Amino acid sequence: MNAKSIIIETAHSLGFQKAVIASLEPLEAERLFYEAWLASGYAASMDYLKRNPEKRNSPALLCPEAYSAILLFASYYTKPPEDPGPQFGRVARYAVGFDYHLVLPQKLESLRAALEEKLGRAILGRVFSDDVELFEPALASRHGLGFTGKNSLIIAPGLDGSYHFIAELFTDIPLEADRPYKGTCGGCVRCLTACPTKAIVGEKTVDANSCISFLTIENKAAIPTHLRALLGPWVFGCDVCQEVCPYNQASPETAWSEFRPESGVGHYLNLFDLLKIQDKKQFLALFGQTPLARPKRKGLLRNALVVLGNRLPDSGQKKIFDFLLTEQEPLLLEHAIWALDLYSDSKPYLERLYEKRAECREMLNSCRQL
Repeated sequence: MNAKSIIIETAHSLGFQKAVIASLEPLEAERLFYEAWLASGYAASMDYLKRNPEKRNSPALLCPEAYSAILLFASYYTKPPEDPGPQFGRVARYAVGFDYHLVLPQKLESLRAALEEKLGRAILGRVFSDDVELFEPALASRHGLGFTGKNSLIIAPGLDGSYHFIAELFTDIPLEADRPYKGTCGGCVRCLTACPTKAIVGEKTVDANSCISFLTIENKAAIPTHLRALLGPWVFGCDVCQEVCPYNQASPETAWSEFRPESGVGHYLNLFDLLKIQDKKQFLALFGQTPLARPKRKGLLRNALVVLGNRLPDSGQKKIFDFLLTEQEPLLLEHAIWALDLYSDSKPYLERLYEKRAECREMLNSCRQL
């Protein structure tokens, strides 16, 4: 077997769904697309995406000793159980288990070690997965890991779909690069139609300003009031555009226990339990090893309050009121008042709050009951 065949076979044996070889040539056409996306303001407040777009599209700058990159797909798909009820919020599938930033580097190092043994040589290089300035989907699309769907996600050949992490092992092994895969969405517009906030604004183009994943994860500010009801049950991330995609109707389950719900927070979070989190220490004890650490306590509780307002579970008004009596963060107070105000019987709670907490009065004065 040649080196490329050994790499692909070894990657599959370790649980990666697909492996291709990429060149490190600049992504020129992809850079132009990326810069136009930035110029349209679609990156929202994610300033880290706006820094040095040329470097982000120049893979060779990440690892000067490398000649090639091994690109890999790792499935994170697991099937969620039936909705347990209105006091629970949905978690995007990629986040139900352990944090992939902690898992994938270990898997890539295992791949490196296995390849060194099989190829009989040391392999110089670096491992990455969503942790450096690299336009990963563009590199993956250029070399056949999949094709870019209308929702901007990389869709694997066949029915392997898009529920995958992309990972890279940059290596000093000279390898022939793979060519693009000629997949297409055709005339399908299911993702555009199904997106609750209509964040898919063009071919392969998502406006982060209205994307539920951005609003609940990367966004540090208030969720715009006109978008809150559209979040529905999503307390962290969103899978709607993937759930309706025809290519995802037979998605392979993850091969690794780390990405299964029993290793992390699972597919649903109890919203009332989230409101009980008092501080950073308690928050990190629950979520520090999972993707849900990203928005921090303030962001995740903000999301929970929006979902409570959308789902209106029994006894929700009482528990939101209790939360309002002690919480100090203005962002959370505003979202809690918004959620409480949606209950038809919230007026007595709002009046009591008006009397007890002076710092809430300006917010309360804007509520329709008062």
